[in-house]
Order: sequence, then structure tokens, then C-alpha cells
Amino acid sequence: MRRVEIMAAQAILDDVLESLEHYEMGMRYTIIPTAHGKGNTIPKLGDSVWPEENFIMIIYCEDGELVRIQEALNLVKKKYDHEGIGYFVL
Repeated sequence: MRRVEIMAAQAILDDVLESLEHYEMGMRYTIIPTAHGKGNTIPKLGDSVWPEENFIMIIYCEDGELVRIQEALNLVKKKYDHEGIGYFVL
């Protein structure tokens, strides 16, 4: 069993969900809808200077599903190459 944590802009959440559905993921996940932070792109702090916000999605999956999750996220990354989309596998 693996834990996948995905962090990205709230603006692309629907695209992430659609891409995961396209790769027929079981769609067992938890979404933390508001997360603030800064990575390698524009900060998303939810304030008047940096008004955008991120989300965090947590997925527990079997090892065999990791490839499909990575492929789904790569599709979204190609579409939104200006957005930071991070994920970690534990």
C-alpha cells in the first residue's frame, strides 16, 4: 500500500480529477481543499498579495496503480506547464 500526496493550484483540481478518472483510478481519495505555500512557482497564500490557493489530495493505492497516477498527472502537467504540480509517494 502506498500513500500519494498531490499538491497543486485549486484552479486545476477538476483537471486532476478528470485525468485520474480517465486512467480509471479507483477514486479513493481525500482532498484538503485549502493549502497555502510556495514551491517553484508563484506563491499561493490566499491573501491580497498572493490570492490563489492550493489543494492537497491524498490517495492510498496499490503499487500497480502508481504508474497510472503518474501518467494522469503528467497529462495535467503538460496542459498546465506554468503551474506547479507536486506529488510525493510514501
